[in-house]
Amino acid sequence: MLQQFRSLAKYIWLFVAAAFVGVFLLYQTSGLAGAATITPTTAVAQVNGTDILYSEWENRKQQAVQQQRGRQLTQDEVRQLENDVLDEMIMEVLLRQEYKRRKIEVTDEELREFARYAPPPFLYNAPDLQTDGGFDPQKYQRLLASPQARQGGLLAGLEGYYRQEIPKEKLYQQITDGVYITNA
Repeated sequence: MLQQFRSLAKYIWLFVAAAFVGVFLLYQTSGLAGAATITPTTAVAQVNGTDILYSEWENRKQQAVQQQRGRQLTQDEVRQLENDVLDEMIMEVLLRQEYKRRKIEVTDEELREFARYAPPPFLYNAPDLQTDGGFDPQKYQRLLASPQARQGGLLAGLEGYYRQEIPKEKLYQQITDGVYITNA
């Protein structure tokens, strides 16, 4: 009987070794061992070959949480906020790629024109720019010409705003150019 066990021993050891390797591979590939270490350069998403880095996503997520003005968020709200921030970042990457594909660029002259004659919506309700309960374009022009606009960062903020909005407007115009709606 002992002789019979010895003759089967090599098959038993072969089975034990194969089972060990199989269980080890299953454990490592299933994620049961824990997540990989997240670094600032870890990509949370990849859009057409462009990485969205964890550090950028985390910064944007923190800004979105701070905009909630100290209100405590539930786990569902935090998850929704994280998804919204990621969706927004993906949309920005896709838009940048489309701008590049269509050769849409913003010139400094366009920036100046938009800043002068098309104030952004967030300034329409600014109390210092109101006259008789409505937006006053002359006050807006004086604000743009004032040294406080440059020192306070208003001009830099407007430049950033228009660098995002002008390409969107140009893309919209390219897409809708030649589209007509009939009366019917």
